[in-house]
Amino acid sequence: MAWAGQGDAAGTGADTSGLLFHLSADKSLIADFARGDGVPNFADKVAIVPTGLSGGALQTNDDNVLSWKAPGNIYAQRGTVSFFWRSRTPVGRAPFVLYRVGYADHTSWDMVWLRIDWNGHGYDAFVTDNNLARIRVSFKLDQLPAPDAWTHLAFTWDENTGVKLYVNGKAVAAKSQVAVLDSGLDQFGMAARAVSPHQVMSRYNFMRGSDYDELRIYDHGLDDQQIAALARNEAPEVPAQPATNLSDAAARAEWNLRYGWNRPGDTPVALSAPVTTIRKVEFADTKDIKAFMYKATDGISETTWPGVYNRSRLPGRNDYFTLPDWNTYVEGGKTLTLTLPNEPWNHLEIQGAAYGSLTYATDADGKPRQIATRAKDQERTFNQFAEPMTGGVLRFTNIAQETPIQEIAAYNVTPGAVPKGTVTQTYTVRSNALADSPNLTELNAFIAGRYAPDARTTVVALPDAAPSRPAPAAEGHRLPLVHVLIPYEYGASPANLMLYRSWGYGWENMHDGLDGIAIDLPALNVKPGPDGLYPLNIQVKDPIWPDRNMLDITVSVKPNEARTLWLDLRDRILPNKSLYLTFAGFDQDFDAAALNGTKIRLVFKDRKAALTEHIADRFNQVKDNWGFLVEEHTASKRERLYERVVADATDLLRVDPDNLLAREYWADITFGSQGTLPFTQPTPPAGVPLWAFRQLEDLKGVRHFVNWWIDNRQSDYGDFGGGLSDDSDLVGQWPGLALMGVDREKIRVSQMRVAEAIYRNGMMTNGLSTIMTDELHVYEEGINTNSGAMYLNYGNPKVVERLMTTVAAYDRIISVNGAGHRHFNTNWYSGTDSYREGPWEWGKYYSYLVLHPGILMGEFNGDPTSKTVVTGLADGILAHGKPDAKGIMTFPDEINWRTDATRGDLPAGSAPMQIFWTAYRWSGDKAYLAPIMSSVEKANKSDSFTVGGARIVAEADNIRPIASLNEDLVNVLHMQDSWGAAAVRKAKAGGGNLEKFVAWEMTGDKTYLEDLYAAELKKQGTTLYTQTEGHWWTDRVEADSQYLQRSRLGGVATVRGNIYPGNTVSWAFADPEDAVKVAILMPNAARDHFKVIAYNTSDRPVRATLTGWNVAAGQWQVTSGSGDASDNLTGITDTATIAFEKTVGVDVSFRPGQTTVYEFKLMTPTDAVEGRPDLGIGVDDIDVKRGRISVTVHSLGIQAAPAGWVEVIDAEGRVLAQAKTPPLPGCADLKPHTAKVELKLGGRPSLSGLSVRVRLAEGKEITQLNNVVALH
Repeated sequence: MAWAGQGDAAGTGADTSGLLFHLSADKSLIADFARGDGVPNFADKVAIVPTGLSGGALQTNDDNVLSWKAPGNIYAQRGTVSFFWRSRTPVGRAPFVLYRVGYADHTSWDMVWLRIDWNGHGYDAFVTDNNLARIRVSFKLDQLPAPDAWTHLAFTWDENTGVKLYVNGKAVAAKSQVAVLDSGLDQFGMAARAVSPHQVMSRYNFMRGSDYDELRIYDHGLDDQQIAALARNEAPEVPAQPATNLSDAAARAEWNLRYGWNRPGDTPVALSAPVTTIRKVEFADTKDIKAFMYKATDGISETTWPGVYNRSRLPGRNDYFTLPDWNTYVEGGKTLTLTLPNEPWNHLEIQGAAYGSLTYATDADGKPRQIATRAKDQERTFNQFAEPMTGGVLRFTNIAQETPIQEIAAYNVTPGAVPKGTVTQTYTVRSNALADSPNLTELNAFIAGRYAPDARTTVVALPDAAPSRPAPAAEGHRLPLVHVLIPYEYGASPANLMLYRSWGYGWENMHDGLDGIAIDLPALNVKPGPDGLYPLNIQVKDPIWPDRNMLDITVSVKPNEARTLWLDLRDRILPNKSLYLTFAGFDQDFDAAALNGTKIRLVFKDRKAALTEHIADRFNQVKDNWGFLVEEHTASKRERLYERVVADATDLLRVDPDNLLAREYWADITFGSQGTLPFTQPTPPAGVPLWAFRQLEDLKGVRHFVNWWIDNRQSDYGDFGGGLSDDSDLVGQWPGLALMGVDREKIRVSQMRVAEAIYRNGMMTNGLSTIMTDELHVYEEGINTNSGAMYLNYGNPKVVERLMTTVAAYDRIISVNGAGHRHFNTNWYSGTDSYREGPWEWGKYYSYLVLHPGILMGEFNGDPTSKTVVTGLADGILAHGKPDAKGIMTFPDEINWRTDATRGDLPAGSAPMQIFWTAYRWSGDKAYLAPIMSSVEKANKSDSFTVGGARIVAEADNIRPIASLNEDLVNVLHMQDSWGAAAVRKAKAGGGNLEKFVAWEMTGDKTYLEDLYAAELKKQGTTLYTQTEGHWWTDRVEADSQYLQRSRLGGVATVRGNIYPGNTVSWAFADPEDAVKVAILMPNAARDHFKVIAYNTSDRPVRATLTGWNVAAGQWQVTSGSGDASDNLTGITDTATIAFEKTVGVDVSFRPGQTTVYEFKLMTPTDAVEGRPDLGIGVDDIDVKRGRISVTVHSLGIQAAPAGWVEVIDAEGRVLAQAKTPPLPGCADLKPHTAKVELKLGGRPSLSGLSVRVRLAEGKEITQLNNVVALH
């Protein structure tokens, strides 16, 4: 009865060469030779073609998905990658990825460790060190390669020497640099945007197929002659990398730096007592500014604090691929704040290059004192403090922002004793025993995949009664690193052995919890350092994830002196998984034999006592990992981050199956496929209608969500810590809530702080993004926040002129092609450049989001450029419409500007539907409705795909495609008999929120609304934690307000991606808290008629201002009074005729404890407001100095603005000073037109209560919302 091998051999390779992986691509995607897994982990949109350099070749499409697993096939410390490459189509100046290798885990979005690129004029290649900097080389070609020419590329790297790039067998670029590269790797391949443990994809601007042949990976850097032979398509003899000998100075320096033994005199804490207790003190909270930052404390050395800023200051990171997703604060990476539990600690271990100071305070408000500093150019440091500290707050202040901490951990190291425990299991290290238990297979494979052969020394710890088989003697030099494996049970054994009976041992299905591990170290016969001590590093791996340490401590022992360590771990209810420890020694006199006879005792404690730490740790692991994974919606266990989150969640639910927060996460991880979570609907007070109560509870839930993020995550800089380009998505949810009357000013300020932060951070240039990025993310770099600002700062000159700048940029990215069609001419661009070649000259559905400013400008002042571009693009798509096999009109998803070629079917709900609706509203031409109408028809008759790529199964009465359009299409298009009736049929059978809402409009039956709001309340209640305290990527959290907006605003103002404003009105309440006390309905709202049904749940009248938005200008009749059971006016009513239009407010009042109805009807229309001139001022336009006020007045209409007045007025509207404004041209040229006017205030000592007002001398303006600014 003995078990599995030392783990030196892995995969199919059994020879002793340095070759790790070879793909000839002659017959298939399966490697001809692989020491790891030779079968692709993912493969799609690729093929083997017969046109290789010799035999077949690998052909990848632009949108290919291709990767192989890295373990065993490539190692981070050193190596060579070699392949032949053919561009297949002409290359230009646009860069693209040729080859990627991803980290086993990381904090950056793409997790790239190695990359080889076409850089637009040649080749770039780099590897990433453990401290996030890239060791990069670049080479420029004299002549571009022909599309059919094969080019040989090779790249070598080594921790001790640096990197070298070869082209066609010749070294063309090199960089000599010592670096820390030792790391776990996940996958390698040709997928262009990401090859990582959470995503493998080619998408957006990362799309460019090529051909490849003869991919080879070696275990060390090949020399020039060997590379030259590979370039001749020969296979040179390449011996394996020689085993490391620490007598070599470079190898010694590499080893010492890795473990922190590179600082003479800085000896790790000595084990001076017979028994030393080392207790892991887990941080109670970890924050960077305000964001949960677990990755520096998660036990995984590949993850770091901070995340990676996209325009990084670190060497080599900021290149031609500037990622728009960065998930960190602009000012992140300066200070890491760690809160400790109320228990003593006296030891810190830090891994990573961050250098700076450590301060300690007794609590969050206490005065910090410096307790240590950390020097530059270190990989691992340790601090033992003479006096223990209890709890408190630890802060690391970084001198070089972004330079990371990989891991920081606190311990309490004291003399002590091993507790008795409830159960103790004892194991003995047998250095000559074969580790061949089937229960060790996974760990042996992990070791072989992660470590080079000279670092794989593996021993097994066995119970005294356990049999074993002898292991072969290790030969040659071995690094002083010993892997100790402990099988979790002994019923499993290899085949073809004797039957063993009447004995068992292990923790399989153990009831009690592991308290810790006692290690009786024997007297080590090793050579001490100058101080008489010998350093050791001890790591205890997580049994469900060997990449993660439960404990990582550095100590020192005296040679020939036995010691006992009590490793007081975080408690665990152990799974049926084997345990894994590592011991690393200072020199090569430490080996497996040195540990022979070491006793390892597993000490267990009462299960209930162990549950607390187990649950807390597993929950934080799930929280941290899923908060990252939501960005890509990962759902494959072939992606190791998803595999890990499932393992952690499983281990959490295994011991605490009723944990509601864990179940909330698991429901999301499984995409809601396992039924709904328990939720109890709140009960309304007596007399309050159920619909009204539930609507207001729903509204309060959205309010809680928005306020949580503002209060708990928005920084002084203005960002939320998700990367401003994702924070911009988050605050896209803000306007709808504010326009419903909730926390209007707080939300407006929050949204504008993000918009200002984007400009302060230099993210906008010439109306487009500063960075070169794809068609979606260029919008999210600030165009979306500028657009969102318009909803809450309507007509503000700064906001309008920012929108104008984007509209002025349209002609650089949109143009008329040879077919006479207006299309996007690029999908990869910035405010200063664009790529128009190959895959980057296709317009895609996300391309149209950048029209948001154009739509808003067309709505604001009728801007002709906006109207030309929007309607022209709509015409361009319509020109390609054609009937499908069922006779349904289809329109293309993507259009090539140069060739006018098309591909794909336009998904329902995609951004082009917004421009079709806009074009229809601006022109009245029903031809623009064709794609919208056909999307509904297709939803009823043909299977299709969503914007995200999920299949939609056709079903009768399906009207869901119209949900993405903000107006009430059923009413506006008079589709009550078709779409409306379909919605009622669906709603009766259950249906979704759209069907319920429309069914209420069709029938007046509020039970549909009660069910709708109940569903939203349940969703809020069962996702509350994950959407707030879960600290997800900021573009992935949501509190949906679409149907609240439809209910209360008569249409949706804005939700993410729906860019034509459809709200009929907005609300402001005299007492802001009244917004959540008055339930409001606006059924069947239209531009010329709408009804307001309001139930006031309070015991007093509520006053509010209703402001018009999507309404026709003119004379309106307003009738108001009490509502009956059918919400019709009853009893005494009031009727008035008013001038009403967009941005004009009407004061209304709602009676307490009853329903009030207001009905608005257009009686006499007048000219549209957008055709008027407009003068505007903003806070930034007022400058007060020594009794003089300088005011910059802006002309914001397309029509020229005649002369007007700038006035200083008091609270009663009295004019205290005034000056004339000159006539100003209109802004049809999309340029600011301003005049500066000065006024004298005289001797008035205070500006309190004063305002500056601008107005035309005669005539109406577009809006009065931008005419007054208060002075403070």
